[in-house]
Amino acid sequence: MALKFISDKCIGCKLCHLACSGAHEDVFNPGLARLSVESYYQDKNLQIDGNVCTLCGECVDVCPTSAIELKEGRLHYSLEDCINCGVCVSACPEEVILQKDEGVGICDLCEGSPWCVKSCPHGALVYEEVK
Repeated sequence: MALKFISDKCIGCKLCHLACSGAHEDVFNPGLARLSVESYYQDKNLQIDGNVCTLCGECVDVCPTSAIELKEGRLHYSLEDCINCGVCVSACPEEVILQKDEGVGICDLCEGSPWCVKSCPHGALVYEEVK
């Protein structure tokens, strides 16, 4: 199972950002989300770009302390093992790993029930079987 972003359905409301930060950081702050949805106007048309964790494993491969593991179809992160070097942040092709004062924020799919998906009013985020 993995997250998928469908830009044609997105209205740029950022409820997904709020749900993610609320679930993981106990504060509703779009800047603390572990996904990225950006909206802007180009030639008077709303444009939406979005990135979510695709479980590519790049962060797992580069982590020097094995603080990030991919198992059971989702990322597992150990703050105790993390040295906060930021290598995973730089390696993430989707740019959705959050550098924090202490450790990093990685999409863990909310243990199989992603809040970003549940909060999206238009179905722009889905949690589906990887094909």
